[in-house]
Amino acid sequence: MSFSERLRQAMNLAGYTQGGLAKAVGMAQSSVNKLLKDADSSRKTVQIAQVLGVRPEWLSSGQGPMRSDAKESNVAPESEWMKVESWDSRTPINDDEVEVPFLKDIELACGTGRVAEEDNNGFMLRFSKSTLRRVGANSNGAGVLCFPATGNSMEPIIPDGTTVAVDTQNKRIVDGKLYAINHGGLKRIKQLYRLPNDMISIRSYNKDEFEDQDVPMSEVEIIGRVFWYSVLL
Repeated sequence: MSFSERLRQAMNLAGYTQGGLAKAVGMAQSSVNKLLKDADSSRKTVQIAQVLGVRPEWLSSGQGPMRSDAKESNVAPESEWMKVESWDSRTPINDDEVEVPFLKDIELACGTGRVAEEDNNGFMLRFSKSTLRRVGANSNGAGVLCFPATGNSMEPIIPDGTTVAVDTQNKRIVDGKLYAINHGGLKRIKQLYRLPNDMISIRSYNKDEFEDQDVPMSEVEIIGRVFWYSVLL
């Protein structure tokens, strides 16, 4: 990733808007906007990294882990490894787990949007109850759905082939967060921002190919908030 892409990723994960970051580090919002477009570095990399909770070395050059508390390249002894268990549809669910539908036949497109038959065909994914509680979703899994995402409008954060989890019971818009939406019959994943006069801004991470869309709130159906995604490398 480029400096601009790493900065955008760190801002999204930390929940910072351009204005919020600019205020936190003492910059003009236009300067932050420029960094997000085509910058290779910044004189305030250290301050920005501190605000976003990432390592300056990672933000500047991509060297090492994103955060200082991440595991370094040294591998831990086998005795410290966590046990990884395989499972299938016949494996009993643990006490702290729930299964949620994986709508494999729906393509929630990160781009133009394509919708197929809305049927999960019995496909399920498992989440821990503690994870759902932590993100504010119902711990019994009610209202949580998973979809495959296709397209490149949300790259590099959500590449083509990513599985996303959506809390359909959380439709409250928080500026800069990710949402599954139905806009004009197209189901897409987008960043949303509230605007005056009951308007909403629909934004993509891939600014080079996808322009922001400012539309009336009445034209957008909020399916739910995206709280988890799994990226295929």
